[in-house]
Amino acid sequence: MTPALVLSLLVLAAATLSFTRWLGVVALALVSVLWLAVNGPVEGEVLWVVGPSMGLTGADLAGLAGLGAAGARASWLIAPRRH
Repeated sequence: MTPALVLSLLVLAAATLSFTRWLGVVALALVSVLWLAVNGPVEGEVLWVVGPSMGLTGADLAGLAGLGAAGARASWLIAPRRH
């Protein structure tokens, strides 16, 4: 899969997250992990060096944001509602 297609899927999954409940959480988490795996060709500058050949890039932030949004939505779905 090309990085552009995966990034488009990530944006679509994030945009529909509030309508899709658990299916959206799982889809966004999976596409976010897929993005982290395929974003190599579009990675930009290294923002934070983790090791000699590893670091956090600007492209990685989209995947991390997707995982964060999926986690936040999951916690909202799990938490008891107060009326």
